[in-house]
Amino acid sequence: MNYIPPLGSSLHRQAHFIHTLFVGALILFNLPVCVSADEVQRTRRVIYNNDGVNMFIDVVPPMTPEDLYTYVDEVADTQVTTFFMDPQYCMPMLYPGEVTEMIGSDMTDEQWAEVMRVAPEPDKKGSIERALANLRGLVDAGHDPVGLVVERAKAKGMEVFITFRLNEIHDVHVDDTLLVSRFWRAHPEWRVGEEGDEILPKFQEIIGGRADYKVSPVVASWFPGALNFTVPEVRALRLAELREVCERFPIDGIDLDFQRFPIYFPQDQGPEHIDTMTGWMREVRAMARDVGDKRGRPLLVSARVLATPEQNRSIGLDPAAWADEGLVDFLVVSHYLRNDFPLPLAEFRKLMPEGMPLYGSIEVEKDRDSFRRVADTLWKNGADGVLLFNFFTSRHSRNEEPFLDLLHELGDPSTIKLAEPED
Repeated sequence: MNYIPPLGSSLHRQAHFIHTLFVGALILFNLPVCVSADEVQRTRRVIYNNDGVNMFIDVVPPMTPEDLYTYVDEVADTQVTTFFMDPQYCMPMLYPGEVTEMIGSDMTDEQWAEVMRVAPEPDKKGSIERALANLRGLVDAGHDPVGLVVERAKAKGMEVFITFRLNEIHDVHVDDTLLVSRFWRAHPEWRVGEEGDEILPKFQEIIGGRADYKVSPVVASWFPGALNFTVPEVRALRLAELREVCERFPIDGIDLDFQRFPIYFPQDQGPEHIDTMTGWMREVRAMARDVGDKRGRPLLVSARVLATPEQNRSIGLDPAAWADEGLVDFLVVSHYLRNDFPLPLAEFRKLMPEGMPLYGSIEVEKDRDSFRRVADTLWKNGADGVLLFNFFTSRHSRNEEPFLDLLHELGDPSTIKLAEPED
């Protein structure tokens, strides 16, 4: 793979400047602009995806902005170029918005009193009570929790995107859960199925994959509860939520996370609604352009999509069409929470227009060498960059700090320290 200077580096700026001068000279002297695929400069990114929630569940309340900044600072000054921030606590938000509610906004005074009483207790580390107390404390002190993160990441020199999970379904089977929205509760008729529906084999493959990787029956049971994107009101709500975060925060772009969770239409109807989703993507692009025009600088649009072109089309997504039509600025190809086969980047590349940046997602691994092998394979297979998804989760799943040292390795094929093969 030709070396592509990292986003924001002096080499990247120099290459862009030279390329601009070259094309400008051709135009000035009325010469044909013929740039080969090898000469196209595809932006190289190393993306750190943060789910937002993990930032608020550890610190004993009351949380301060300085406490929150540590979750940004630990990835700054590494090979990470781009910080993705998820503003959601499942369906509700981590900030007090107008389009949808903040997590806990429907709780009674008695419920809040109990949360504030128990949240400081040691056994509440990692709990929703700890998150609720910290979020409310920051808001009551006059802060926007998501805004603090965005501003800190930008101050640390990183490109910043809001990443939005387009069909969150955590805990939809739980009657009294705080993780669903008023909109979802109010419209059971606007869901893709009914509780108890069997999940079809294609979804089992997408979220399960390997024969030795068992799909959780609980997770599978959530899928029929997803909102149905054939319903205009569902698409309109998502667009309004995206506009709100784009207008609210000084971000560089909006990322559409289609992989978490990968269901948007009734299970057997995905292919027949490809045009529906592509039409909605046109609305997203138009919204982003409108916001960008009003603020005087572009707002990029990216999408995190499924692991193969066939998987995407089977559920109603056509990333190749989005790229060809200019509806996205880059794509991230991703497995569902595992790395069970090399992502077919070459297959995607054949479907993409020249110059479209194409990145590969690295899902959570249990040891450093596994992370290194996945990253090395992505670079060798032609990735323009990598995304680290849920990299921090060892803090809560295994009570171990994440391998932050790898943030100085995985973003460049020349710095990956692969283990020596055993004799």
